[in-house]
Amino acid sequence: MVFLRRGLLAVLGMTWAAALVWAWWWFDGYHNRTFERPAHFAAAQVSPPFAPGRIQVMHVWQAGCPCNAGHEAYIADMTRRFSAQGVRFVRSGSRAAVEGVLAGLPFWPMPEGWSDWPGGPALAIWDAEGKLAYVGPYSDGTSCNSDSSFVEPVIRALLQGRSVNITQQDTVACLCELKE
Repeated sequence: MVFLRRGLLAVLGMTWAAALVWAWWWFDGYHNRTFERPAHFAAAQVSPPFAPGRIQVMHVWQAGCPCNAGHEAYIADMTRRFSAQGVRFVRSGSRAAVEGVLAGLPFWPMPEGWSDWPGGPALAIWDAEGKLAYVGPYSDGTSCNSDSSFVEPVIRALLQGRSVNITQQDTVACLCELKE
């Protein structure tokens, strides 16, 4: 009887370990990918969602993506803070229903030239003159906050009237493929 219990515990332990390895692969290995910017990002000729005159941010979102969980609170906070400073926001990517601050943003269809966008959650930022200033994820890794954000330094610099052009570097982030 003791031998049977030990065998059963060993099988349960191996099953648990295998499940953890699979979960790590599924989340970290499957969703963590390089945000590679194809050549069309270098051209930076994609017009912003609104007429130039204010800084504009396009949140690229895929509803149901497990990567969203590490970004939602930060995006809500960042969008509220910078909206109060005159930055305009839209959302793009998935047309599926979204919650929170993103639900109140206008939907802007992904520009045709960006049909191979690497995934979401990510964003694009235009300066007040309508020039693309940043394309990429919110941060490296699976979650984002004010300290790890790539976005805040870009928006702060643009609000101070400085020029920014970060459309070429590649980074690894948690991304899901965009689907309608």
